[in-house]
Amino acid sequence: METKINSELTQFEQLVNDANGNQLITGLNGRQYLLDHDGDAALLNDPIIAHPLQLNQLTSLIEWLESEGSSINDALKIHVVSPTKVEVIGNLAKGGQRPCFAEVRAVVDSLNLESYLDQESMIIMLQSHFEENDDRNIILKVVSNLRDESIHQQTDDGVSQSVQINSGVASVDEVKVPNPVKLIPFRTFQEVDQPASKFIFRMREGMQSALFMADNNQWQVEAKNNIKKYIQQLEQETFGEIKYPVIA
Repeated sequence: METKINSELTQFEQLVNDANGNQLITGLNGRQYLLDHDGDAALLNDPIIAHPLQLNQLTSLIEWLESEGSSINDALKIHVVSPTKVEVIGNLAKGGQRPCFAEVRAVVDSLNLESYLDQESMIIMLQSHFEENDDRNIILKVVSNLRDESIHQQTDDGVSQSVQINSGVASVDEVKVPNPVKLIPFRTFQEVDQPASKFIFRMREGMQSALFMADNNQWQVEAKNNIKKYIQQLEQETFGEIKYPVIA
C-alpha cells in the first residue's frame, strides 16, 4: 500500500513539474535534478543538506573540521544560530539552497520559569539549573526556610518582598528579598561561560514562588558572542589561525 502511495505521489510531482515547464530527472549518482525549459539543472534533495552530521560539543566540531573540513570543496563558515545551536554551512548553491554539513546542538534542560512552583520544586531547580552565586544562595535560604503561614505575613512594596522565615528551632527572622536578582542559569553549551541575567523573584500563599525574566533576552546575545569567541580560540589553538569564519 505504501509503495502504491509513493508511486502516485511521484507521478503527481512529475505532472506538476511538467506543467511548470520543468522536468525532474535522476542522475547516475542517485541525486535528483530539476531541469527547466532552458536546459539548466538545479540539484535537489542533496544528502549533505538533508542529513548534516549531528554533534553535541563544540570541541567535537573542531575535531571534525580538522579531519574533514579541508576535503570539502566549499568555503565553509560556522554560523552560531542560537545559544544552543551551531551550524557549519557552505556557499549558496545555484538552486537557492545553502548546504549544512554539520550541526551542533547543546544538551540543556528546560527551565521552569514564569510559573509558580511549590517549595520542593523551586529548591531543586535552584540547585540543579543555576550556578552558585550570592543571589541564588539568598533565594535558596528564603525558600528552604519558609513557614507555611509566613507568606500571609509578607510585605510587598512592588519591588521587593519581606517574609518571615525559620532561623532556628523556635525562632523566626524577617528577611527582605532583593529584586531583581542576578542569577546564572545553565542555558548554553557547557564549554562556554554561562551568561548572568536579572530575574524578578516573587512569592505567594501556599509557599509558592516563581522567577520571571527581567533582561529582555539580552543573555542570548551574550551567549552567542561567548560561543563565537570560544570557537575562534579553538581554531587558533588547532589551526594556528581562524581558518573558518564564525558568524554570530
